[in-house]
Amino acid sequence: MAWNELRLTRRAALLGLAASACAPMRLGATPLSLNEVIRRNTRARGGAAALDRMHALAVDVEIVEGGQTLNGHYAANAAGLVRIDVYAGGKFAGAEGVDSKGVWNWGRNGPEPSVATGAANALTNGAENHLFGWHRFAQRGHRLALMPPQTLDGITYPVVEVRYSTGHISYFYVDPTTWQAVRRRDERAYHPDNDQTKQRVESRFFDFVAVDGVVASHRSADYDLGTGKLLSTNRTLARRINPPLAADYFDRNRQAPATW
Repeated sequence: MAWNELRLTRRAALLGLAASACAPMRLGATPLSLNEVIRRNTRARGGAAALDRMHALAVDVEIVEGGQTLNGHYAANAAGLVRIDVYAGGKFAGAEGVDSKGVWNWGRNGPEPSVATGAANALTNGAENHLFGWHRFAQRGHRLALMPPQTLDGITYPVVEVRYSTGHISYFYVDPTTWQAVRRRDERAYHPDNDQTKQRVESRFFDFVAVDGVVASHRSADYDLGTGKLLSTNRTLARRINPPLAADYFDRNRQAPATW
C-alpha cells in the first residue's frame, strides 16, 4: 500500500473549554459538573503544572493498517506546527504537516500544499490534544460541553463534547475510575487527502504511561462504528517531552532521514 493511499492513520493518532455546560451530571451517587470532570482528567494526565510545562512533543510510533506496518516520527509544538515523517520497511515513504506556510503533504515530487478538507483539522486538533490539558482549551479557542452520560460495555462514561476552534466536533468518553479519556468518537474522512467520504470513527486508548510527569496513552485502535471494522492500530515506541528540535524541523522542505 503506497503512502498516498494510506495517508497515516495517526490522524486519529498521531491522532477543548467553555463552561457552557456546568450543569451537574450524576454518576452513581456523585454529582459531577463539567469543571469537575475537567479537573479530574487534568489530574489524571499528570496535573496542570506538568501539562503547562509542555511546549513541544516528539513521538515514535508504529502504525498497522491494511496489513501493512509503518513507522512514524511525529512532532508538534505549541505554536501549532506539526510534522510526521513516515517509513515503510525502514525507508522514508512520505510526510505531512503544518508549517509556517500552512498544511502540506508529500506528493510525487516532494512536499506540496494540501487542499483536502479536514487535513488541517486532523493535524492541528491532534496537536492540541497532545500538548494541552482541557483546563487550557477555553483560552485556546475551543469549547467544551458536558453531554448525557453513556453506558458502553457495562461502563457508564461522562461524555465531553469538544468543539475545536477549527469547527470540528469530537466526543470524548472519560473512564469514571481513571478519569482518562479512553474513547473518542467523531465523524470525519479517515484519509482526507485521498477520500472525502465521512465515516463515524471511534478511537480507543490504552496503556497510559507517564513520561516526565505527563500521562498519555501509548496504544490505540480505530474502528469504523458503522461496520465495526478495525481500521488501524497505533503503538507508541518512544515519547519525548520538550525535545530539542532544529529551527527548521517543521519546514516542509527539510530533508527527513532516509531510513528509520
